[in-house]
Amino acid sequence: MTDNAVKVLLQSLEQDFKDTGIVLDQFEATHNDYECNQSKPYSALVAGHFALEEAIEKINSRLNIK
Repeated sequence: MTDNAVKVLLQSLEQDFKDTGIVLDQFEATHNDYECNQSKPYSALVAGHFALEEAIEKINSRLNIK
């Protein structure tokens, strides 16, 4: 059961990471640097995006997956 839970968690985190990356790319394509720097939602999404990446890396490290 634990193995399956980790698999599902990783799949969810990876999909969320991809989805937030798409949104960030679209925002960056339609806004200049100033607008990006001034946007609190954008800043929060950037923080969340990289937190997802860190979580994925930590889980994979614990499972010895590169």
